[in-house]
Amino acid sequence: MVGNRMIGKKEFVRRMLDALKTNGTVGIFVDQNSHFDHGVFVNFFGVPARCGTTFAKLAAHTGATVIPGFAVWIEAEQRYRLKFYPPLDLTGDVAEDTQRVQSAVERAVREYPDQWLWIHRRWKARPPGEPALYN
Repeated sequence: MVGNRMIGKKEFVRRMLDALKTNGTVGIFVDQNSHFDHGVFVNFFGVPARCGTTFAKLAAHTGATVIPGFAVWIEAEQRYRLKFYPPLDLTGDVAEDTQRVQSAVERAVREYPDQWLWIHRRWKARPPGEPALYN
């Protein structure tokens, strides 16, 4: 991909903030499980899923516009094309905004269910008191 750069784990916050300060763009994979102390449970396909809050916190801190975008395989063109959706209205509330972001992912997966690949246990983490979903 022309013009894109990967940001490593150790430097991601500073590099993202630098990009946003210069009116750059930042792409983040948000459909990831997170450690218990770094996430909140939100509804994802009707099942509580623990999701990281860094994205919502970064959006609140910077005031950046959040535009959901996904790589979609176009069979007729034999290539991926980025598809963007309308900007999300975020509130500044970390849990609410994390839910809004995950709901955008869910909408895209429902639109292109054959194109969402999850090879990890997405619902591995469970809210306190709820049974495990995997053996």
